[in-house]
Amino acid sequence: MARIIIVDDYKDLQDFFKALLELNHFEVRSAGSAKELNTLLESFVPDLILLDVMLGADSGIKICKEIKEKHKEIAVILISANPKLLIGYEACNADDIIEKPFDMHVVLDKINKLLAKR
Repeated sequence: MARIIIVDDYKDLQDFFKALLELNHFEVRSAGSAKELNTLLESFVPDLILLDVMLGADSGIKICKEIKEKHKEIAVILISANPKLLIGYEACNADDIIEKPFDMHVVLDKINKLLAKR
């Protein structure tokens, strides 16, 4: 069973993704900030992270760079309602992007394609 962490400061979106992914047989954890993510990564190493670009005071781009420096094997998908924030996502070594609003079938397809590559 693949493991996924959802990082978003919006609790309702965390809950939506968690329910969707658990229905599709993924093991899921969530975090609302960089600090929560770092604590979670000490005990739960995911195959993939869904990471919001805007996390209050935290930058999803910066977090992505840090994740990829320490854990190259973890796939990262950046999420944002502002498409301009996703331009150049490759610079932080993110594996893919999702624009809000999103289609849940597209989200699952992107996740499954990335996990199949690993």
